[in-house]
Amino acid sequence: MTPDYLDRLARSEPLDGWRPDELVAALAMVEGLDATRKRWEPSTVVVDIRYARYRRRLRQELDHRIADDNLL
Repeated sequence: MTPDYLDRLARSEPLDGWRPDELVAALAMVEGLDATRKRWEPSTVVVDIRYARYRRRLRQELDHRIADDNLL
């Protein structure tokens, strides 16, 4: 079964309810999909922006959690 990370990200689901392993797996999935995409097609601009937003959200949440762990 394929994880529904992209659907959850597309719905702007709050990331604070995600487990750390889900955040890491989702980030790896988005980076993998982005790396294998055909960039020369005109329709990919929207996908570029979407993947960039997903990556930023996931990285910010991971960074936030790491910072919180270091404060404890």
